[in-house]
Amino acid sequence: MSEAEMNSYRLTSMEEPGDERMAQIMREVAEDARESTRRAAERVAAGIEAATHEARARVEETLNRLRYDSK
Repeated sequence: MSEAEMNSYRLTSMEEPGDERMAQIMREVAEDARESTRRAAERVAAGIEAATHEARARVEETLNRLRYDSK
């Protein structure tokens, strides 16, 4: 099915998509879902990395205080 045919199709209650058209719609929806999931996973990973960096910095600061303030 050509891209022009896909873009001209609109879901309505009057017309049901054929098998080929429905398969193409489902493939596109699946691809959009995969991309959305990938972006969300990247945001989560970046947040975890930032939180880890911040926590390590606080631990290092606490250790330095304990080392040098106790002398």
